[in-house]
Amino acid sequence: MRRHRFAFPAAAIAVAVLFPGTPAEAHPFGPPSTARVSADGSRVAVSWLAAEDDWVALGRHVGAFDGASPDVTGEELLRRSTGVRDYLLGRIVVSQGGRPCAGDLAELENVVTEGARLTFDCPGRVVEVDITVTALTDMNEAYRTVVRAETPATPDQALLTATAPTQHLTFTGSGGGVRQSVQAVAGGTVAVLLVGLGLWVARRRRAGARS
Repeated sequence: MRRHRFAFPAAAIAVAVLFPGTPAEAHPFGPPSTARVSADGSRVAVSWLAAEDDWVALGRHVGAFDGASPDVTGEELLRRSTGVRDYLLGRIVVSQGGRPCAGDLAELENVVTEGARLTFDCPGRVVEVDITVTALTDMNEAYRTVVRAETPATPDQALLTATAPTQHLTFTGSGGGVRQSVQAVAGGTVAVLLVGLGLWVARRRRAGARS
């Protein structure tokens, strides 16, 4: 007897793949998905993590499990699906100055533990951006996403909903690079060194004039 191989919580994926007529067991009233955001230079990275049953619902929604073989894991079906990729790139968006930043989605390996990993290349150094997440809310408006800044930002945490899917973030660490406080200290140190050098040169000149 052939045994079916499925990745994360076998029961949920098995129901979705083997019994397509069964309603998806999504939990919009459970823990919200999370979007971890970091910035470095002109690039923004977003890791979007959702519960395993919500991944099943998402896959069902875009047809990732249609015509599935019992020899292919549910996680592999999600990874292969162009529908899943298009869905995520269309519903997780970063904008700078009102213009969307170019997004890219990494391979969906270990989606339950690592989530979907996206990068956005913006026109300029990232200081202020808007992040919009509408994933899952098109299936049920009760879904929410918690945005968490991994590099210093204001606010450092926010809740996105179907009616308020966008959050403005101001990165206080110069776009994920050297923090402004560090830059200020460095700039002050250089200023002190320049003043000291100027005084030393002036003293040498006076000493030379006396001799």
